[in-house]
Amino acid sequence: MAVIIEVLGWGGKSQRHFRVEGLSITIGRGYQNDVVLGDSHISANHLRLDTTEGGWQLTDLDSLNGVEIIKNLSADSSFNDSPFTDSESSSTVLADGAEIKIGRTKLRIIADSHPVEAAKELHHLEKDVGRLNRFSIWLPLFLLVLATDISSLYNNSFIEWQWKNALSGILFTQGFLLVLALFWAGLGRFLREEGNFLGHYNLILLATLVYSASEWFIGIVGYNLSAEFLIATVSPLISLMLVAVLLSANFALATTMLARQRWITSIGFVALILVVTVASQMKQWGEFSPYPEYFAALELPVLQIGGGESVDRFIDDLDDLFVEADRLAESQ
Repeated sequence: MAVIIEVLGWGGKSQRHFRVEGLSITIGRGYQNDVVLGDSHISANHLRLDTTEGGWQLTDLDSLNGVEIIKNLSADSSFNDSPFTDSESSSTVLADGAEIKIGRTKLRIIADSHPVEAAKELHHLEKDVGRLNRFSIWLPLFLLVLATDISSLYNNSFIEWQWKNALSGILFTQGFLLVLALFWAGLGRFLREEGNFLGHYNLILLATLVYSASEWFIGIVGYNLSAEFLIATVSPLISLMLVAVLLSANFALATTMLARQRWITSIGFVALILVVTVASQMKQWGEFSPYPEYFAALELPVLQIGGGESVDRFIDDLDDLFVEADRLAESQ
């Protein structure tokens, strides 16, 4: 019967494994062992596993640091209260799935017939990552975002347009997006050995385009309805939703997190941002402001879809408005 010796990493995840055939298996740092480990805290001949009817009998081969039993469900174990075996007399019977620690290395002992978890379905982004990483996808997205940045800077400029004034804003935006993509690519390289730099960059560029489109739409609606609450409430909520979706998508490419874990982490991060933002605004609640709340964004007259009045008409009606205000004040 083959025995699988798994080397466990952070969170109990298997980093590598050894498949060994035989009734007796030795583990240590010496090259004559069946399983050779490089941990300097492991003795040259650290322990031996002998196949028994109930599992594997563990024998400490007079090692310096002993063997710590982390998990063992064996009913035949002669092991009592101490987590360490006695190198002179006692031994322990390890059941299938037992976990031990020698030196600074954690090991899991399992049979080759041990059941494994069912396969997990890949996220659709992972299935399409080959297409997402293409330069032909990145280039049009990048040009669209660049054109959107230039258009936004031009429309919001109140002075004569000069490229040197706009260049700093464009470089800052594109540099920030590039740093985000590099961060996610580095995280993916560390956790999954897959950078997917262009994939992350394309996701961020796409989210930027969606954000710009939503801001433009809200601006048009607010301009026609003169609705300040759209800017104060709806626009930040849409931005937070986009952040949550973008985080979940990048987590799918850079980590092995399950869908539920991705969404809990993403929504939790967005909720933290929301709490901090609301807390910073609470001190201003209830304070009197001498300035009226109104939609102050400047837009082209051609974007006025709903009904509206010209500035000249508004000025002509000011006298009537003040007269009506005085009448209402006297009647109070």
